[in-house]
Amino acid sequence: HNPKKRVKNGVSKTPVFRISLVCLMAGVVSLFILNRNGSLIYSLETQASTQLSSNDKIRLSSTFHGISAIAAQISPVRRSGGAFGFLQTTGIRSLDADTFRLQCFHTATLMKIFCVMLPPYVDVEPLLRQVYSHYSDYVLKNPFYELDMPIRSEAFEKEVQRSLSEFSSR
Repeated sequence: HNPKKRVKNGVSKTPVFRISLVCLMAGVVSLFILNRNGSLIYSLETQASTQLSSNDKIRLSSTFHGISAIAAQISPVRRSGGAFGFLQTTGIRSLDADTFRLQCFHTATLMKIFCVMLPPYVDVEPLLRQVYSHYSDYVLKNPFYELDMPIRSEAFEKEVQRSLSEFSSR
């Protein structure tokens, strides 16, 4: 198969198809953080080819929040009681499909940190816990941040990106 050649200023050029390195390796495609009410407060997409609109991100995150809450209510497995039973997380922790996995970390403060990843799948809970740690260190300790508002912190963004790159290089 011979691709069509383009000629510009007398120079023949064969089209170049560029594939992102991130697309070639399995890993996190996008990361979302929801507050305790299910509102999207942070999102990050690691691949340009999967850019979602703001409305799509909000729709995806609110749908996941609702489905996770319903799953927690209809689950046949009940939380054990006790003084600290309320700290046990409930809801969807992982959703596997043929072409992607959605994995979620439920925090004790009822936030949800979840990511979408491509096969082959690996457990990303340590990464999600690390993102929560960055949230605690860089966002909550910021005196100008208001709880449940969108996250706008360069230091947090930088640390999340560093954690993602370290995780994908394993």
